[in-house]
Amino acid sequence: MYLSDKTPNFKDFFSLGENLDFSNRWLALAEMIPWEKIDDVYSKNFSANSGRRAMDSRLVCGLFLVKHIKDLSDEETIKEYEENPYIQAFCGRIHFSKESGFSVSLLSDRRRRLGGEFWDFWNYQVLPILDEQKVFKYYRNKKDESCFFCEFLKKIKEGILSLKKAT
Repeated sequence: MYLSDKTPNFKDFFSLGENLDFSNRWLALAEMIPWEKIDDVYSKNFSANSGRRAMDSRLVCGLFLVKHIKDLSDEETIKEYEENPYIQAFCGRIHFSKESGFSVSLLSDRRRRLGGEFWDFWNYQVLPILDEQKVFKYYRNKKDESCFFCEFLKKIKEGILSLKKAT
């Protein structure tokens, strides 16, 4: 089951708001990301009214972006989230927490769960924002356009095709 948190603007509601520097690069990048569009595409992969509630799109996709920008493992991405209030705000959290309560498998579970439509959207509409933004020194190897998510999507499509051929 999926219900969006529709997180309010963290400048007004983040409990550490007075202590955060709103010129921070994570907060600046958060303003550039189309969170509502991401939520629309993300939510299509979950039932609206049955099953356990899925994690909010901004949290999960924020973690995907942190992982991608910093080139971290899933485990290191979770640790980075737990240690950094700016990353928690970037991921839409209102209150800072030293422990996330996430399983290390959260990101790998979501990579498997999200379908081709989501990864197409991600690769062609979200990741290009990282190429255009000026708040992070971010370099994607232009010679090798294959990113982790592109390769993952390719493997999914190949797997689906081979399953269709086998049946």
